Amino acid sequence: MSQPPEAAPDPAADVKEITVAVTVPGDDQATGTEAHPGRRVQRTVNFDRDVLERARAAATYLAAYEPAAGVRSLADIVNPAVEAYVADLERRFNGGEAFRPVHRMPPGRPARR
Repeated sequence: MSQPPEAAPDPAADVKEITVAVTVPGDDQATGTEAHPGRRVQRTVNFDRDVLERARAAATYLAAYEPAAGVRSLADIVNPAVEAYVADLERRFNGGEAFRPVHRMPPGRPARR
């Protein structure tokens, strides 16, 4: 028997990061030219807890009470923010051009130089 929503424990209360492993068949090359524009994919991203909580709260509120904002999910906040930041990085570090496509990033963090 399920508990009413107000009595159910919050499973994310002690979560420090969200990690999702994704395996894409045939995605074993580090770089390449094949791309799938407009196709959404799920990837592992770690957020600072405060940033994630604020973004989730904003997405939930805006989806429920401010339809004119055009935010129906967390992705509606994250995608435009990442797109704007990448465009800035392209301007600053690659002459305004898109960086070379990478379809599979090496696992882990790069070594410090």
